[in-house]
Parts: sequence; structure tokens; C-alpha cells
Amino acid sequence: MRIWVSGARGKLGAEVCRQLVAAGHEVIEADVTGPDPVDLMDREAVARSLRGADAIVHCAGIASPENIEPVRLLELNTITTFNALEEAWKQGIRTAVLASSGSIYGTAWSPEELGTPDVPIDENTELRYVDPYALTKDVLERMGQTYARRGVQVTALRFHWILTPDEVRRYIADAPPEENRRNLWGYVDLSEAARACVLSLHPRSHTPFATLVIAAEDTGRREPTADLLARYSPHTKTHTKTHTALTGTTSLFNSHLAAEIINWTHHSTWRTQ
Repeated sequence: MRIWVSGARGKLGAEVCRQLVAAGHEVIEADVTGPDPVDLMDREAVARSLRGADAIVHCAGIASPENIEPVRLLELNTITTFNALEEAWKQGIRTAVLASSGSIYGTAWSPEELGTPDVPIDENTELRYVDPYALTKDVLERMGQTYARRGVQVTALRFHWILTPDEVRRYIADAPPEENRRNLWGYVDLSEAARACVLSLHPRSHTPFATLVIAAEDTGRREPTADLLARYSPHTKTHTKTHTALTGTTSLFNSHLAAEIINWTHHSTWRTQ
């Protein structure tokens, strides 16, 4: 297959490209940097870059709301997604993978800490966001639903914090635990996140649109998860079944639907690397 990858020179996009090539696919890189830059805000440039592609993996976008005006954040994250989906649809491309974010739940970037009412976080968890970054990811998913109704098979992946093993140790394991209370000490390994993108090109279920939580099955901390919740998020409730299984350093994010639809589970852990 020829796979068009936006944000191909970024952290996630570069790893997606590497894994696609290793799997025998041909990659069309779409990025503002590199030998053949593509401005994803330019609809005609996007259309030209898509020629000959069989599927798209849309990784491009602003990764956090830091150091950018909200209106510019909204423009870049939404228009680039629309251009990718619209031009792909026009050219008869019927498979699309979209990089959404666990930030869509609203806890990560809220000006005031929202707290987490209950765990585990899954695809049915209420979206309570009040920040522009989460809004852009919600719009991305609604766009995906729109094109799914037009015949495109769309998978939107809600990646938790994408980190390498060294970054997990630096930003979570060795940081004060209260610093990552908002994120419930979760993460997803970079290589595992990219693998989810690759697997989404051939989902086991032919549901036109799917939203999947993509997170590691353990936390980025050494302390037991139950102890972290009790001390740093005491108002968070656990579902009855979850509470009985909340042992060791188990994650507070549920990726079971990803296992069902794209056969993805998190194979690695920062603890052994």
C-alpha cells in the first residue's frame, strides 16, 4: 500500500513512517519540513501530495496549546484535518487514521484543575473540557464521523501522553507524583502508539467510525496505583470491577476496545528498558 502520512517529520509521524516502511509499505511524507514540503493549510498542496495514496494517517498538528494563541491553534489543528479528509475523499481514498488525544477529556490543559470523577478512562468517559486544545480534538473526531458517513473507514486514536521509556522516567517516574495527577500518571510508548496507527489501516471490525483509547497498561510510577489515587486524587471513584482489579501499577486507562477492533495491546513497558 501507499500510505500518506502527515506530520511525517514529527515525533509520532516519523515513527509511523519507519514502521510502515519496515512492514513493506510505500510512504508519502507530508510535512512542512523536508525535501518536498507540504503546507497542510493549502488545500491544493494537500491534494497534490495525496495522489496515488491508498490510505492516510493524519499525525500533523500542534501537539500542545503552549506558546500559541488559541485562535491559531484552532485554525491549524482543524483546517489541516479537514483538508486531509476532504481531499482524500475526493480522490477515492477510503481509509483514514486520525491522531486524536487523551487530552480530549479536558483534564490535561484546563486552566483550573478539573479532577477526574471516575476511572478507568475509556471511550465512554464524559468529555468535560473547557480548553481550546481539547476542542480541536473533538472537532477532529466529529470530522472523522462526517467522512465515515460518506464512505471512509475512519479510526480516531486517543493517544495518551506519547513518550519514550527515557521520557517516562524523566517526566513521570522521577517527577513529584502530584505533577502528573491531572494525567493519572499514564503514558503510551512512542513505538506502541505508531504500531496502533499501522494496525488501524486494517481493522478487524469494519465499523465505519471508531474512537479508541491508546494507553499503556501500567502507569509511569513505581508506587501502587491504588496508593496514588488515595493520596493524590481521593475524590476519584473507581468502578466496582476496576476497584477489585486495581493491583500493582495498573493503568487507569482502558484500551480494551483497541484490542478488539485493531488487535492492539501495549507490548512494552518503560520498566524493562
